[in-house]
Amino acid sequence: MPINRAELKANARGLMRTVRPSVFLAALITLVVSWILAWLTSRVTGMAALQQAVYSVQDPDAVERVFENYLANPRPFGQLIGLLLSIMTTIWSVGFTVFCLRATRGRPVAISNLMDGFTVFLRVLVLTILIGIFTFLWTLLFIIPGIIAAYRYSQSIYLLLDHPEMSPMQCMKESARLMRGHKWELFVLNLSFIGWALLTIVPLVSIWVSPYMELTYAEYYNRLAGWTPTTDAMPGTEAEDDRLV
Repeated sequence: MPINRAELKANARGLMRTVRPSVFLAALITLVVSWILAWLTSRVTGMAALQQAVYSVQDPDAVERVFENYLANPRPFGQLIGLLLSIMTTIWSVGFTVFCLRATRGRPVAISNLMDGFTVFLRVLVLTILIGIFTFLWTLLFIIPGIIAAYRYSQSIYLLLDHPEMSPMQCMKESARLMRGHKWELFVLNLSFIGWALLTIVPLVSIWVSPYMELTYAEYYNRLAGWTPTTDAMPGTEAEDDRLV
């Protein structure tokens, strides 16, 4: 059954006004931490120095020499640290997903939920790697299959948070099942946010746009998965104790 896009977005806007602590505060903290991690990554990998060198030269031959010098002087330790920082950025973003998914389900939320991604660090890491590999392999066939694969696995992270008993691969398979017949629907939902996404070039606009989009996508997952309060785990069960959302 088609999911009402306007209703999802209206519910998200309502939650943005009522959730406490404020989802805007959670978004601000997430944004600041992500900025810091991105800045550190660019510094330790040498990308910041490379960009500064490229921007400071006008001669195309000089730009080529800058790139050649960068490639000739790799920073293996810096690249390793940069990779770890990038992983931390991904894990940190999962915490905001937990915050928003809990909010859509009427569960208590706290700023500490932003750290919840680290409690499932390994599972998120394995899931991210698997999705990257499968999407890349489909992209080798052509760009369109790669895009379809990205939509096929789009619900995997929610399933991983919802079902601690499922492996990352099982989450991907279940996501593929849920998305059967819904890929175009999600594509159109993504398109409806293009205008808002473009506005994020304005400083701090992301503090409003990010919660709006994340709450909407969480609502979409709830509808897609058929989640209702009555389908939740019974209080005190192991499934409820282990699940983050």
